[in-house]
Amino acid sequence: MLSFATVVFSKDFPLLELQALSFARFVDPDQVGSIHVILNDSDEDRLRTQIEPILNAYGPHRQKVQVVGGDELLLQPGQYARRSFSDRVLIENRFRIPGARKHGWRGTNGYRSQQVLKLGAARVAATENMVILDTKNLFLRSFDGSEFFADSGAARMAFINVESEFHRNWLLQSLDALGAPQVNLSGLRTTTFSTPFAVRRSLVLALLDEINALYGSVQSLFGSRRRPSEFMLMNAFCLKSSEGYAPWFEDKAQCNIGIWPSYSPEVVETQLAMLEDPAALTLGLHNRALSKLPVNLRDRVFAELEHRGICDRSHAEQVLNRTASLTG
Repeated sequence: MLSFATVVFSKDFPLLELQALSFARFVDPDQVGSIHVILNDSDEDRLRTQIEPILNAYGPHRQKVQVVGGDELLLQPGQYARRSFSDRVLIENRFRIPGARKHGWRGTNGYRSQQVLKLGAARVAATENMVILDTKNLFLRSFDGSEFFADSGAARMAFINVESEFHRNWLLQSLDALGAPQVNLSGLRTTTFSTPFAVRRSLVLALLDEINALYGSVQSLFGSRRRPSEFMLMNAFCLKSSEGYAPWFEDKAQCNIGIWPSYSPEVVETQLAMLEDPAALTLGLHNRALSKLPVNLRDRVFAELEHRGICDRSHAEQVLNRTASLTG
């Protein structure tokens, strides 16, 4: 069985409905252990109210869906080793500081807190095998659990070369954060850093224990001047281990389509052309990318969701337009 976790914030929450509808359409209820919708917002009460009407879209999965706030993943007994005075003031109570409040959990930076909450999701997952999602991810077809996990238990993830500067920096910062020796990046391949991200719960919990021992809490690490990333921390954990990747990850490519705001119309067209591939498993629609799509490509997305039986065109258009309007 699989446990799923999706981190949601106020600028993209309408997309959760498309994800939920894709769960109802394509995911076998017998292979779902739990679904956690995790709030990443300085105003959790408002976001929880906004999400509540969406939850019925999960259909047969509704009873397994739980909405949880950041405090439930980060501030409960046993979830941290220590909470310094500065952490209490600058992280846990940042929303109280005039001019310092951001939009993420407890007023912290939403991009950073999203990574923290993805790691914290392991603390509530119901099964060893878990899949981390962003709100933008929706399933395009039915799938078997073996697409995400091998018989050995290793999570099946696409591995990629360390080529981009941000990938390199995330990995080096993550290795340094765990006190791991720096590695030769020439020829090194790590897991991808995009969702859906399959991982074993025990790996994340062991990583969190190590972070707690070093920094007191995972939120303290991400609230510092260090700049690791959640997925590269998992890679750093493997790379510093004598066993390496073998117990945890297996290099296996998946066809996951992504539409990002930085993509040119030509790149977007190339990505959407992948919808013709029957192996295409998920479609990722970044909230800021929606408003930038040319009319013909937006129509392509609407038509595809209707063709696959996720929802009719008018409903998809309503959800995507509402999401685009939130980005400003």
